[in-house]
Amino acid sequence: MDNTVLVTGGAGFIGQTLVNRLLLDQYRQVVLYDNFVTGHQSILNTDHPNLSIVSGDIRNRESLEHVLRQYRPRLIYHLAALHFIPYCNAHPEETLSVNVVGLQTLLSACRQVPVERLVFASTAAIYPIFEEANREDHPAAPADIYGMSKYFGEKLVHRFSGDTGTLCTVGRFFNAYGPGETNPHVIPEIMEQVKKGNTLKLGNLDPKRDYIYIDDMASALDIIGRKSKAGYEVYNIGSGKEYSVRELVAVVESLVGRPLIISQDKQRMRRVERRHLLADINKIGQQLNWQPSMTINEGLYDTLKAYDIPTLS
Repeated sequence: MDNTVLVTGGAGFIGQTLVNRLLLDQYRQVVLYDNFVTGHQSILNTDHPNLSIVSGDIRNRESLEHVLRQYRPRLIYHLAALHFIPYCNAHPEETLSVNVVGLQTLLSACRQVPVERLVFASTAAIYPIFEEANREDHPAAPADIYGMSKYFGEKLVHRFSGDTGTLCTVGRFFNAYGPGETNPHVIPEIMEQVKKGNTLKLGNLDPKRDYIYIDDMASALDIIGRKSKAGYEVYNIGSGKEYSVRELVAVVESLVGRPLIISQDKQRMRRVERRHLLADINKIGQQLNWQPSMTINEGLYDTLKAYDIPTLS
């Protein structure tokens, strides 16, 4: 098919939602490539006639070239990565192997079997400590191994685009949340504890982050894959609003209609170097006409429902 899309890391949290969205187009063939170490198929329509699932490691050049030759995708979404920051910091060699060597292996395979477009999942973690919204033209200054791996990945993709003429787009992801999350970030932790009772043991409470609902993240990626025209371009993907953990708990409290007590757990405390991490989303809005559609109240309400937690309405 001329409209085949390959999604590496397609069994991950963002990958599954993106794959399901792509399959809404009946003329689109989607190939999901994942090693299934952390990914799963809980929300995938695995019986969809236009979905092919391939198990493989992103560092396996032979496997990647075989998939590219067999399916001939015109667009690749490269989502496969290690991205839970505490794990990445504890396992720097593995992080660099998956996030940098894995990306380079894919790009090398694409030099042998060319594709028309590639979308690379990067991160807001490349930005420096900054009190205001981060624009795409702000200088990079990653503070952890995950951010460093993604920043180097952006450089590899930029070089690949210049060498091959492939349309390459980078999406700098802010904090995605919603049903099906595969890593123990703060919102799934809140959900699990709210399901069990009214006292929440949490870590850092005051730093603010930009939380984007998973369906909005998938819609942004879909539009980037279809509309981005430049040879190489970078877009922030966030909500353009930020919330502290205290504020998240307050929203959840209003939705479940019962008081929630926060007990700060020292073992969950992280060394936090930034009070804010907020996306400026003007560029993607102006150039690609994309805006997030879900408010934090709506997104947390849907997430509570997915966890079978009773709400007021």
